[in-house]
Amino acid sequence: MNDTRKLIRFTAATGFSVVLEFGNTEDKQDYEEKIKNAGIQCETIADFNLNFDQADLFMDMRSPECREQFDLDDWI
Repeated sequence: MNDTRKLIRFTAATGFSVVLEFGNTEDKQDYEEKIKNAGIQCETIADFNLNFDQADLFMDMRSPECREQFDLDDWI
């Protein structure tokens, strides 16, 4: 089992720092590609902790509820 976290961070068009966590590499790469195609720098990060790391928005994209609420087009 691969328990490596799949996280990306980008600065949205609004100026907000956004961190997204995914359950699989394919979803992560799909979002990364869309963000980069919008001309926004996106980076893979190794870890993120809500208590110690900074982000204006953190979304756990492994959750169906989070996926439903988060529209990438609103941020890029």
